Amino acid sequence: MVWMGAESGSQRILDAMEKGLRVDDIRAARELLRAAGISVGFFLQFGYPGEGWNDIEATLQLVRDLAPDDIGVSVSYPLPGTRFHERVREQLGQKQNWFDSDDLAMMYRATYAPEFYREIHGVVHHEFRARRLAEAMAPLTKAPWRVRPADLRRVAAWIYNRGALSISRARLRQSAERSAHDTPVAIAPSMSLRAAATPTRQDEWPPLGDVPTRP
Repeated sequence: MVWMGAESGSQRILDAMEKGLRVDDIRAARELLRAAGISVGFFLQFGYPGEGWNDIEATLQLVRDLAPDDIGVSVSYPLPGTRFHERVREQLGQKQNWFDSDDLAMMYRATYAPEFYREIHGVVHHEFRARRLAEAMAPLTKAPWRVRPADLRRVAAWIYNRGALSISRARLRQSAERSAHDTPVAIAPSMSLRAAATPTRQDEWPPLGDVPTRP
């Protein structure tokens, strides 16, 4: 298995990170590895300075389109000695290091409040797992008599993740609204929070919808 530092589905953010990487490169590498029978994991990160909702949605769509075999999600971490660290150094408080890779603590002022990034972690994982489980269960619709106990466990896990996804999406919108209220901004007419929280069909996974951001 190969783990790729995909980081973001937004070319604008990859350029800001100075990754020297294009989204098309990520797509091409995924397809080449798949063709060679090699599993692929994506490392993703959210909260890089300047990242807005369109950038976040681009990352979510990249995962939907390329269907990696596994994902790892974190928030952006300013490593000492990097240009990124220099940009946010004055915002760093007493906490300047993670205790472990699952810390998910924002150490500088990002577009949204820290709680937003904890919720996005849940949204990405629940959607990813629900999609993987749905793919694994698809053959059963053609041969339901072949259902085994392991398949029933998959069904239960799919139901759990779909329910948890709806809850996480709702919390994400609430967190985005609170972030906007903390720093009032003009909300464009297209920035509606009324988008459906769950797809109307099993195979539809619509965007979360535009949400207000801090300037």
